[in-house]
Amino acid sequence: MSNVEIETIIPLDFKIDTARCRLRCPSAADIPDVFSATRFAGFNDGMQWEPPDSIEELEQPLQDNLADWAAGTTYCFTIANPTTDRLIGRIGIRKTARADVWNLGFWTHPEYQGQGYMTEAATATIEFGFETLGATRIEASYALWNQASKRTLEKIGMRIVRYIPHAFQKKGRWIEANKMEITKQEWLTLNSRLYKSTTC
Repeated sequence: MSNVEIETIIPLDFKIDTARCRLRCPSAADIPDVFSATRFAGFNDGMQWEPPDSIEELEQPLQDNLADWAAGTTYCFTIANPTTDRLIGRIGIRKTARADVWNLGFWTHPEYQGQGYMTEAATATIEFGFETLGATRIEASYALWNQASKRTLEKIGMRIVRYIPHAFQKKGRWIEANKMEITKQEWLTLNSRLYKSTTC
């Protein structure tokens, strides 16, 4: 039986620790920080969801995230400070129509942008996707204007594979995007090179 045929059960208390972050299942304690992120002008411009009008509107998305996690279709991690457990951002890996292909999406709270947290979290999530979920390819898309997301995806080894002229609509206008991906073989090769460069 191949890895992609094995249903991996990830418990809700599963965590991934990196040098500066802890990736964990979302909780109600995150909601105030998620809401505060949406108060920054332009925060939601590159995402398909709109900023909520009230903090209460974020309660149902939390329940949806937990249900998707339990179903094994999407693992949405809160990126938290390991000392305070405060939210730094979110990163999710979602199953596509192909069981061995997963899609990556993320955002960083504006107060923590530009500090390298997302590259750290994305590196760990890519490893989780390939090693734990049995992915053979992981994809992601970014709005053309969002160069910060592009740089993050490039740092974890992704490459552009397709231009999407009508990725999603925002305020009645189509948003252009690029699709990027990395295969497991590319990831293994990249990590092999990194290992050699740090041990020589």
